[in-house]
Amino acid sequence: MALDTAMYTIHTGFSALWAGSVLFVAAAVLPLAMDGELSPAAFGSVVSTLRWVTRGSALLVFLTGGHLAGTQYTVGTLTGTTSGSLVLVMLTLWFGLAALVEVGSAKAMRGVEKDKIRQPARDARPFYLLAAAAAVGLLVVAGLLGTPASIL
Repeated sequence: MALDTAMYTIHTGFSALWAGSVLFVAAAVLPLAMDGELSPAAFGSVVSTLRWVTRGSALLVFLTGGHLAGTQYTVGTLTGTTSGSLVLVMLTLWFGLAALVEVGSAKAMRGVEKDKIRQPARDARPFYLLAAAAAVGLLVVAGLLGTPASIL
């Protein structure tokens, strides 16, 4: 029971950190970079930090989520119940979020390394916007998983 509580706490904390980081970069940092109001070094630092938050969070969320799914679900309940289906949707969204951040970050860093800011930000924008949508989707799915089973 204490292990499950620790896993749930780590899972929730890093999920929130990751989703919030992606949303912050997409909503606050990216527009500044596209307008040239950030230096390439500052934008590169933010992108690099987002990349590490993504990698660390993806690993911890995968491990803790795997533990939680393994203790709370069977193959039958993962594929045959609403909450199980939501867990699978969440897993798909997490993989998509990680991939989108990685691709967007790679596009941004290619330009930043050449001391550019506006075009790298524009190149990364579609991937960061899709990542932000995935992050919002994950928050919605997490909220649905937290609702009583009688509502689902």
